Amino acid sequence: MFSASLFAAGSNARGQLATGDTEDAHHLLPCIFTGHAPGTLPNHIAAVEQVACGANHTLALLRSNDGKTELWGCGDGSRGQLGPSYIAHTENGNDDACTVFRQLELPPQITGVGSLDGFTVRLIAAGWETSYVALSHPERSDVLLSMGANDFGNLGVGASGADRSNLRIHAVDFSSVLSTEETRSGATLRILSLSAGPHHTVVRCSCNFSDGSSRVFLTGWGAARHGQVGPILNAGGRPVPSTSTPHLIPVDSPEDMTAIALGNQHTVCLRSSGHLHALGSNRKDQVSGVESLTAVTQVGCTWNGTYALLESGEVIATGSNTHSQLGRGAEAHERQHTLAAVRFPFALAPGQVSRLACGSEHVLCILDRSSECVKPEVWGWGWNEHGNLGTGGTDDVKVPVKIWPPPPVHAATEEIVGDVVDVWAGCGTSFILVRGR
Repeated sequence: MFSASLFAAGSNARGQLATGDTEDAHHLLPCIFTGHAPGTLPNHIAAVEQVACGANHTLALLRSNDGKTELWGCGDGSRGQLGPSYIAHTENGNDDACTVFRQLELPPQITGVGSLDGFTVRLIAAGWETSYVALSHPERSDVLLSMGANDFGNLGVGASGADRSNLRIHAVDFSSVLSTEETRSGATLRILSLSAGPHHTVVRCSCNFSDGSSRVFLTGWGAARHGQVGPILNAGGRPVPSTSTPHLIPVDSPEDMTAIALGNQHTVCLRSSGHLHALGSNRKDQVSGVESLTAVTQVGCTWNGTYALLESGEVIATGSNTHSQLGRGAEAHERQHTLAAVRFPFALAPGQVSRLACGSEHVLCILDRSSECVKPEVWGWGWNEHGNLGTGGTDDVKVPVKIWPPPPVHAATEEIVGDVVDVWAGCGTSFILVRGR
């Protein structure tokens, strides 16, 4: 059985930490799954595959012992971002209903798709007040569901989805980015990756034909003024503010991409060659010089910055430093114009940073110093107004500090034993999965 605990810290105004209340958490606290003790995952769960964070809501993708996946959520669902089943549970006057993770049920039928029988949830993502769920079926094309706000065309289903009275689940139609031949041939669509920023979404897809050939493409929608989903111009030749349906993003060799990260107004793609390709705004130096980097193994974006992990072990950053999120020790008001390394208190060796997770304006990483007989640790830096770095305070953190294992100052964490499994960072929130308790 998978013995693990999920912990969270940070902004919690709508219960998005699933800690059983709506108070910000300045220390890492155990998350609660409905019907289970704090810090305890459901007995039938074998793994936590993903955590995705919106403005005030959180999605969790869990995998059960029999290999099936389950979608769970907590926090604000008032705009439909957690689906109709969540609204039914939380609109009964129970103020605590949104402060714990509860399983989200998808309807048996979806307009434009038909029956969801045989589909399984494979990927999740969250925008500001919008959620995305990618489903797979062994004999049918993948399906992307969207639910929640549509302020910038976030749902990907056209402007009509903005009607607040229609809090339903939508299916994104990719026919606009498929050729007539692909549509008529019955080719199978596969969703390879799913990424969401606050108000734009990028999906990498593969259109697979019966003869074994395929076409990989990048598509996006939502906020578009800065070119974050590619150049989209109106009749007057000016960038459109947003696009509410999938738009083909013109990039070279999309089949060569291994990861895609989104900020507020920019998009960064990692290629298998270790090079980066950037789209969108550079007003805050968020993509300055990133395409000159080589040997990149991971990439992440805060709202206004880009972070790259190199084969050498260094973490390189560029962008806004208003909350010391570049991790260089510089004062927050000092503008940083060039790419530079995040300043850890020791030299990083290749392979020591195994995971990089970027939140709105803070960054977490898993650091493995096993060669020094140290168990895997979580280090973090940047914006900390809501206590999201779990330091016990709310001062921004100028350089990386160890935040897990935490000092034994809080009853919820002082008896933790085991290794860090994964980390996720959201809008002033942090989540850490720990094996063993």
